Amino acid sequence: MNGIDSIEVRTASARYDAVVGRGALRHAAALMADRGLRPSACAIVCDAAVEHGAAKSVDDSLRAAGTRSVRITMAATEDSKSLATLGDLCERMLADGIDRDGAVIAVGGGVVGDVAGFAAATYMRGIPCVQVPTTLLAMVDAAVGGKTAVNLVRADGSIAKNIVGSIAQPRLVICDPEALATLPARALRSGLAECVKHAVIADPAMLGWITARIDPILAHDPDTLGALVARNIRIKAGVVGEDEREDGRRAVLNLGHTFAHAIESLAHGEVTHGEAVAIGTLAACRLAPGPAADDAERAVRSALQAIGLPTALPAAMLVERLMDAMASDKKRRGGVLRLVVPHGLADVRVEAGLPAARVAEAWRSVGAR
Repeated sequence: MNGIDSIEVRTASARYDAVVGRGALRHAAALMADRGLRPSACAIVCDAAVEHGAAKSVDDSLRAAGTRSVRITMAATEDSKSLATLGDLCERMLADGIDRDGAVIAVGGGVVGDVAGFAAATYMRGIPCVQVPTTLLAMVDAAVGGKTAVNLVRADGSIAKNIVGSIAQPRLVICDPEALATLPARALRSGLAECVKHAVIADPAMLGWITARIDPILAHDPDTLGALVARNIRIKAGVVGEDEREDGRRAVLNLGHTFAHAIESLAHGEVTHGEAVAIGTLAACRLAPGPAADDAERAVRSALQAIGLPTALPAAMLVERLMDAMASDKKRRGGVLRLVVPHGLADVRVEAGLPAARVAEAWRSVGAR
C-alpha cells in the first residue's frame, strides 16, 4: 500500500512487521491478511476514548472483509491495569464466542496494549494479537517488543507496576499517525519522553531533530509524526532483536524507568508515565561521573525543556519514600537493584549495586527532599 513504511521486528520467538503510515487503520484487514492473519473473529479491545474513532476504523475494515468482530471497551488507567480487568476481558471474549481461531486487536494507549496483549497471551493458552497504538508513547515504545502485564497493589496502597505478565510478541503492529490528530499536547509530550530515552541510548542526533520540529509535532503534523514513529520503532526493534527477554542488551530500554516507576507509585496520577520517564531519565544521568555524563545530562535537560516536559519532581516527594519504592522494583535480581546509567550519549550501561548515596543524590538532583 502506498505510503506505508513496514519495519520488520525479528526476535528469537517471532518475526512480525510494524507498519507506519497515514490511513493504515482503514486497511487493517488487508494488512493482516497480507501477513497470513485471517482470524475467524476478532475482539477489538479499546480505550473508550477511541471507540468511535480508531477502533471503529479497524472494525469497519474487518467487517468489510467479512470478519466478525466485537468491540470491548476498558478504562485506560493504571487502576484498571489489573488482574480483575484481565479476568473481565477474558470472560467477555468467551461470552462473545472468540475461540482459538480468533484474535485480539488492542486499540489504544499503553494500558490497553499491555492488558489486551496479556489477555491474548493467556486466553485459550494464547491467540494472536495485533497492536494498534493510538498514543505517541505506545507507538514509539510500548506496542513493539511483546511486553504485556498488569499491576498489583502493595499493602500500603502504592502500585507495583507490571508485576504479572508475559513476553508475547504481537503478530502485527499498525501505527497510523492520523490517529494522533486529537491527542492532547500533554499526551504528545509524554510520548516524546520515550523518544528522548531512545536518543540517549542509540541516536543522539534525534534530540536536535525533535527540538527543531517541536512545533509541527505539537500541531499533529502526520508526516512529521510518522517519520518520528518509524525512527523510534527502528531503534526499539534493533534492541529487542538482540535480546528478546531482557537477559542483556534489552535492559538498556529501562533507562529512567526504575526512577519513573517509583515516581508513579507515589504520585497517584499526578504525573503521566512519560513525564515520570522524563524526570527519571534526567535523574539517571546523574549516576555516572565524568564530562561525557555531564554533557548527556545537559543535552537531556535542554531537550526536555524545549519539549515542555518536567525536569523536576512534584513537590513534597521524599528521598526515603522514593528509595523504598525503588527497592521493590521487579528489575531487582538477587535482591540487588539494577539501573541503566548513561556514561554519555549513546553509551548507556546496566549497573548493579550502585551506592545508595549516589542514587539518593540523583533523586535530589530532580528535586526530591
